[in-house]
Formats: sequence, structure tokens, C-alpha cells
Amino acid sequence: MRGVIVLGGSAGGIESLCTVVAGIPKKLSAALLAVIHTSDRGGHLPEVLSNCCVLDVISPDIPKPLRGGKLYVAIPNRHLVIKEGCAVARMGPRENRHRPAVDTLFRSAARAYRNNVIAVVLSGNLEDGTAGAFAVKARGGIVIVEDPADAQSPGMPANVLRHTKADYCVPVAQIAPLLLKLLKNGHYPQLKESRRNEGPGESIEGTISETDAPALSCPECGGALTRIQDNKFTQLRCHVGHTFSLESFSEAHSDALERTLWIALRSLNERRTIQEQLARTQTHKEMRKRFTENAAAAEHDMRLLHEILTRL
Repeated sequence: MRGVIVLGGSAGGIESLCTVVAGIPKKLSAALLAVIHTSDRGGHLPEVLSNCCVLDVISPDIPKPLRGGKLYVAIPNRHLVIKEGCAVARMGPRENRHRPAVDTLFRSAARAYRNNVIAVVLSGNLEDGTAGAFAVKARGGIVIVEDPADAQSPGMPANVLRHTKADYCVPVAQIAPLLLKLLKNGHYPQLKESRRNEGPGESIEGTISETDAPALSCPECGGALTRIQDNKFTQLRCHVGHTFSLESFSEAHSDALERTLWIALRSLNERRTIQEQLARTQTHKEMRKRFTENAAAAEHDMRLLHEILTRL
């Protein structure tokens, strides 16, 4: 088997992936692995892909050896990674709020196959795929990006183009012919000498730096966040491994804030109900007045919270 092709996308990515794999013949020298960000229960992707291509589509619940001409797709709520020549489903922290995550697959492919990797970034939102594409480029692999003007959701491909030196940017209909041409020509860039001795667990670049992210906590688990600066691309990671790009962190933080406000609204509603019940059962005039005022204050605060929630 000559290397691997990894493909990743998010919103609109299923349609793009179908277009690409429909043009791939079964006799291919490279294995293909794909991650599309879907819900935790979204398990229909293998069936969809089987209907639009001639490749054998494998969704590995146990490690499956990588073989040329086969398409390996992540199972729901598990990362898809490469380990010891196998496609492996792995439970791990979410990355950019996703599991499986495109970046996780791309990085594992870069570690395992180094310059024998072609990464394809398809339609999707935010900065997903950027860190993984950078990892592939750092080890001498090739990065192909769906033209943002052609993509249903241009965010992912546009951000990869902004932060990495992608090798190709083409409409989705041209990606499959391009892949076949690259494989036919054996077009894999050679690693620079300074990277030849890099071990599988070592950093891909000497430019990665880590610093604390003051006053920021993980929206997933509440842990302290570390700012990871990789060249010009910034990520935030907590001590258990939840990882965010800045755009993904903003989205996750907004969701966490909304959840917190709804909890506060529920607590205020409960407080109002309790204070009203106490006021009704209280015979002492001053105490009844105090409970009634507490109930009114809780209702006032509920109105304020409703106003805040409508602005989120």
C-alpha cells in the first residue's frame, strides 16, 4: 500500500465526500480514511457512501488493517485514528467539540505515514481541519482543499488556506482526478533532513509553544485551559485533552453560557415559587411582606435573564 488519503469535512461535507469517492476506482494503491463531523448518533454515513462509490466501506469497531482501495469511516462518537497499520476507533476528548474529529485523524495519519499522506479538506464550518492540515504539511505530506467558492460551507477550507500552505485548491469535482494523478506519478514530497529522525510521539515542529490562557476554562469540563501557539495558529486545550480553535471555543463558550443562564432561570423560578408558598402560609405580617418581596425580586431577575437569553 502506498500511503494514505485522509478526508475531512463538516457541514456540506457528506455531499462533497460522495462526489470525491464516486470518482475513485476500487483498484487504488492507497487506503482512504474519512471523518465527517456528525451527531453522536449519526451512523448512516457508511451506508450513504456505499451507495455512491465502488469502494469497500469499512466502519471499524475493532482495529482493521489498512488496505489499498478501501474506505474507512469513523463510527459514531469515536475518533478514527491510525495505529500500527490499522484503522482504530478510539474514545478520547472532543476536539473542536467533535468526536470523531478531522484534526485527530489528520494528525494520526501524519505521525504514522509522514510524507506518504494526502489530506483533503472538504466543505465545513469554522477552523476544523486546520491544525491537522498543518501537521500533514509539517511532515512533508500534501494538502488539497476544496475551493471555498465551490463549497457548501466555505469556513473549513478557507481557514486551512489562511493558515497553511495548501498544495492544491480545486473544485470538488476535480479532487478525485487530482488524487489519481498524484498517486500515478508517485508524487509524495520528500521530508527535509532535519525531520527524518522524528519519533512517532515527538512534536512535529519546533515552533509549538504552550502558555496558560488566563481566566479561561474549558466549556466541556471546566478545567483550566492552555494556549497552544503553533506557528500562527492558536488552539486552546484543557488538561484532559478537550481542544478548541479560537472560533470553536467562542461557539462552545456561548453554548456553555446559555446552559448556565437557563439553570439560573430555573433556580430563580424555583425561588419565586418557594417564596410565594411561604408568603401564603405565613401569619406574621412582616414575614409575609418579606417573602412576597423576595418572590417579586426573583420574578424581576427572571425577566432580566429572559432579556439576556434573547440576545444570545
